[in-house]
Amino acid sequence: MTTYVVCDIEADGPIPGPHSMISLGAVAVNKEGENFGECEINFLPLKNAKPHPATMHWFTTEAPEALKHTQHHQVSPKEGMNKFGDWLLTLPTPRVMAAHPAPLDFMWINWYIQTFLTERLEKIPFSMPFFDKNGQAAFDIKSYAAAVLQKDYKDIGRDDYSLELHDNTKHTHKAIDDARRIIIYMLNRFINS
Repeated sequence: MTTYVVCDIEADGPIPGPHSMISLGAVAVNKEGENFGECEINFLPLKNAKPHPATMHWFTTEAPEALKHTQHHQVSPKEGMNKFGDWLLTLPTPRVMAAHPAPLDFMWINWYIQTFLTERLEKIPFSMPFFDKNGQAAFDIKSYAAAVLQKDYKDIGRDDYSLELHDNTKHTHKAIDDARRIIIYMLNRFINS
């Protein structure tokens, strides 16, 4: 049975490399609702990267508590990704990353895997042994939600769900909190449909 590693990231800019991932939260479950644990990492900035002014303005005005949370127990990207990789390898296989929306979170996590876990990869550029052997894939909960709810993709967002499915007022922008919330609505409706 597939283990869904539901991830949420926070970053100090729009793309990895010039900017840094500052927090990663992940919760692992299967579609039966069995929880295999969670992992939270706050990262030190990448060397030579600079926070994007617009992103930092958004954080300081819209999510200052989340930004403050990312500054606790920071580790280097190499140390943090090795911790994440070690945790992933404790989970049942096959493992598939999942996120809402997956393209954003996958871009960051894959870039960090390819950059900081290169020597641990079985076959570059794939993310084995950490994720499924088919590699380079992530379950996009937003796309799946559009299909299940029979809506156009552009009409799907956290604010568009009914309250019993997802209460977006509880979206904290703390990566681990948001990964946990994604689990709730993913299991309640989407992977059990």
